[in-house]
Amino acid sequence: MSAELDSVRGVWERLGTNDPYWAVLTQDAYHGGNDRSGFFQTGREDVRGALNLLDRHDRPYGDVAVDFGCGVGRLSFALAEHVSTVIGIDVAESMIEEATANNPFPERVRFVHHTSDTLPFADDSVDLVYSMITMQHIPPRLTLRYLLDMVRIVRPGGHLIVQLPSHMAKPAALPVSRCRAAITVLDGPARLTAGAAGYLRLSVRNDGDGPWPAGQLVNVGDHWWRDGRQVCLDDGRVGVPTLAPGETGEVSLRVHAPSQPGRYEVELDVVQESVAWWADLGSPTVRHELDVIAGDDVPAEPAAEPAAEPAAESAAEPAVTMQMHGVHHDLVISLFDQLGCTVLEAVPDESAVPWKSYIYAVQIGEYRLELT
Repeated sequence: MSAELDSVRGVWERLGTNDPYWAVLTQDAYHGGNDRSGFFQTGREDVRGALNLLDRHDRPYGDVAVDFGCGVGRLSFALAEHVSTVIGIDVAESMIEEATANNPFPERVRFVHHTSDTLPFADDSVDLVYSMITMQHIPPRLTLRYLLDMVRIVRPGGHLIVQLPSHMAKPAALPVSRCRAAITVLDGPARLTAGAAGYLRLSVRNDGDGPWPAGQLVNVGDHWWRDGRQVCLDDGRVGVPTLAPGETGEVSLRVHAPSQPGRYEVELDVVQESVAWWADLGSPTVRHELDVIAGDDVPAEPAAEPAAEPAAESAAEPAVTMQMHGVHHDLVISLFDQLGCTVLEAVPDESAVPWKSYIYAVQIGEYRLELT
């Protein structure tokens, strides 16, 4: 396994262990596996919408579909309502275990834990490869390899339906006079185990002189402090609701405890991504104190004082951070063309905001380029 893929595996293994449903759909309603019926209903709606792309071109779905990046089976089970056989594959064993436990179609749907940059299928062996909100978390070099291999495994005349971000447009900087927020911690843990994740429930009030519009990358984020020193500059993120001046909204922010036990403060601030943290523009922050304890839940002795030139303590192991990646739309279109495939449609979608993202419906050519 390459180092890149091992890093991706580590991210999703931990997310799949800690909170798999929220990791698939990062909405408050799905924390801790809540509202599973609603969660799986979103899969039916998403699959139906994507298959409409093939319907518009009178293209068949075929019999055998692969759900690439299947997670807990949200889309695999929905695909099984339209094709006879579904194979879900995922890099995280924790996700595969949850999907298998949920499986309502054990005779027609199976799940495979797979940790290679090539797909575990023979040439021309499946009719459809389906992938949504997966490749946006995979580095571009791996994404391109997977796209090539998807073309290899689909029979001539079969199809790919894949979602992939293209690029992120830089937001327009909000006027400084709008960049004012009052954050209140409504609920939060008094302690966290070192390296673990927790949630802070926050209210956020717009104290600026104008609205915070959608699509401008306005988020609540956090930093960690200990003994008057900032030990992590940038940890979690959660989007801020669209609020007019004076309006208040609630959000839940996932934070990640440092690896070193001790007494910490989590500082909450608003950031317009790629523009500025609002504390730097004069907006107040708020801090939440908590204890980070050793893994056996026994409070540990405080760590030694940081050196005069302190090395930043990690707010969490890198493997718990969802990364976003894209492959530019023009390159994707050109790649499929070079492989002898036909892009039936490339439809803009909203699943990777603020990235420009597309769902590609691709027909595999009868005389495609041989991949060696």
